[in-house]
Amino acid sequence: MDPTSTGNQGSHILLLQKEMLILHQRIMDLEKEVKGIQARCKHVFYETAASRNCIKCHYAESTYY
Repeated sequence: MDPTSTGNQGSHILLLQKEMLILHQRIMDLEKEVKGIQARCKHVFYETAASRNCIKCHYAESTYY
């Protein structure tokens, strides 16, 4: 049976919010890992008029000032 149809929506919402917090923490951990990889990368840039993008780690810089 669908948990939202039992009248116990409050606890279902709490479970969803807890899962969202866990996923948010996982995203933050992954972003930190990507930044670490990019910080150690010996960049090879592909440049356009507006940006520089590393073809190895996907680090991007704007060259448009």
